[in-house]
This record gives sequence, structure tokens and C-alpha cells, in this order.
Amino acid sequence: MSAEQSTPTRKQPEVAFDPSELRPLFIGSLPLETPILQAPIAGFTDLVFRRIVRELGGCGLIYTEMVSAGGWVRGNIPPDRLFGVADEPGPLGVQLWDREPEMVEEAARRLVDLGIAVIDLNFGCPKRRIMGKQGAGAQLLRDPSTIARLIEATIRGAGETPVTAKIRLGPHPDQITGIEVARAAESAGASAITVHGRTARDGYGIPVNHRMIAEIVAEVEIPVIANGDIVDASSALLAFDNTGAAGVMVARRCLGAPWVFREIAAALRGDPIPLPPSLSQQREQLLRHHSQLVEIHGDPFGTVLMRKFAARYLTGVRGAKDFRAAVTVARDAADFRRIVDELFPVEGATEQVDTGDLDGEICEPDCAE
Repeated sequence: MSAEQSTPTRKQPEVAFDPSELRPLFIGSLPLETPILQAPIAGFTDLVFRRIVRELGGCGLIYTEMVSAGGWVRGNIPPDRLFGVADEPGPLGVQLWDREPEMVEEAARRLVDLGIAVIDLNFGCPKRRIMGKQGAGAQLLRDPSTIARLIEATIRGAGETPVTAKIRLGPHPDQITGIEVARAAESAGASAITVHGRTARDGYGIPVNHRMIAEIVAEVEIPVIANGDIVDASSALLAFDNTGAAGVMVARRCLGAPWVFREIAAALRGDPIPLPPSLSQQREQLLRHHSQLVEIHGDPFGTVLMRKFAARYLTGVRGAKDFRAAVTVARDAADFRRIVDELFPVEGATEQVDTGDLDGEICEPDCAE
């Protein structure tokens, strides 16, 4: 369903924040159409998903999946996560992770050649394989000086392309380093910082700390983007109001509701909030999503890739368990279509429930900060 189609609307959320107070968001010299960013999510924000986000509208900056700078530069891993970026409409951002300055510098040069608009560095991923074995991601929140060196190296490779950083409040609730890290990033030349309002040790059941994000906003001059628990227009306006951030970044919620960006954008304009697509519209989008993956990757691999996306399409819809259980083991395109025809809910058969009610049924994406 495209952003241009007429959709039913609902009332503005009741939040005290006045959107007219927001200034246009620039990342370096790059102006964003809206101050709403889509997070880089490993395993999910691929070419087809990015097409869907762009089609639905409202997102000011779209990111690819997170990329290992060293793995790409050394040739140890294929650059699958950058598939299609050379011909993709902009602006488009890419997030790198590593702890070696020469790796991020060379990766940045390559990204400039691909026409990437923003290069982000990940200092927030809490996954053990990134923090432990690699000593990267949120592990670096203990070492602001290394973060500064990595940003400086990336800027050398990026030239005029803006370089940003994504951080958390600290590695542990007893070790809050967010302000120190933000200052180091700014001093090193970062054009903006995204702050996830939890520490690396915190689980998603712990609410984000808007107060600590606000403290970081007060300490730096560059734009700060608030991240964490942004699930709809109300939560986005609340984040703006509580933190004073220049923008918001949506992560996990957009996987099950990629139309969330247009909802937030409408709220910031003061317009009525568009209703979510109907179940029949979501079904149509699901089938197009699958067909594009199969077109790119072939079958059955395209169907295997689609399983994780399909399981999230009905997050928040009661009565969809049978569909999820079946679609996550779909064998090929014909089996996928059969499952959709037989088990995808029809209009009136389900009701919307809070999105948190069903989150536990679906595995968390990798580094969806």
C-alpha cells in the first residue's frame, strides 16, 4: 500500500509536545525530509524491506543492515548486506562496526564510492559475539578514546560524507558513560549521535531512560537522535518532549509496522494519524514482499528469507498464532502461498491488541537497538 493512497485517519495523540518547536534536522550538510530515522537492523533491513519503508513514506533516513567493516574489507564475508545500494534512491545510510581504525577508514572510502549519504558507527550493539569475541559494539562504551579514534578514521575515509555514531547510555547500569562518549564523538567530528536509552546490560523489559538522553542532549551541540521504545506517534512525541532530541529512530516496531513512520510524520505535521493498513492490504503487501525476495534470491531461498518477515506482519493481531507457526517453516513459494491462503486472518476475524502482548513469541532481531 503506497503513501499516496487515501487512508482513514484517527485523532492526534494527546501529548503536550508542540511539533512546531522542532527545527529541520540536518546530518552534517544533509537535510532530512523528516526527523524520523529507520534503524539499521541486522538480518532485516535489506533491499526489499527498505523499498517497503520508502513506499509507505514518512521516513527521513533509511539504513541498510549493519556491516562488519573488517569482514568486508578483508573479504572474509560477502557484502550481501549492501546488495542494491548503488542503484537505490537516497538518502541512504550504512552502519559499520569494528574496533580497528584502518578497517572503518577503508570501508568508509568504499561506501563513498557507492554514493552512501551517511556513514554510522555502531557503539551500541549488546550482542555477545560483537562485544565479547570482537571487542566492538557496546564494549567500546568503556573506552571513549577508542571511539574517538574510530570516528576520526572513518571521517578520513568518508571525506565530505557525514559520519555519525550510535551509542547506549553505558555498558552497565553501574557504569554510565553516555555523556563522556558523546563528548568524545563530537570532538572527533561526528555530525550527529543516536542514543539508545538503555545500557548494554538492560533488557527490552526495562523502559528507556529519557532523562539520561536529555542529559546527553544538553552536553553536545550536534544533533542527538533518541532511540528506544518508539512504537507509534504518541511514544515518538513523548520522546521529543522528554529529551529535547532533534530526531527519533524507530527499530523493532518498524519490522511489524513499517507504516509507523508515516504515523509519526503526520503527528509532527499536526495532521490526523493514518490508520494502519487493513488486513487485506497487509496480505497484499506480504505477498509482494515475498515475490520480490524470490525474484532476487530464487526459490526456496527467497521463501526461507521471508519466514522471519512474515512472522512479524501480524504482530499485535490476536488470533494469528496458527499463521505464524506455519509460515516460519514454509518450504517454498507454493507452500508459502498455501499458508497465506489458508491461515492469514480475514477482515473482522481478529482484533488489534497491544504490540507488547506478542513480542515474546517472536525472536528478537540481531542488534535492533
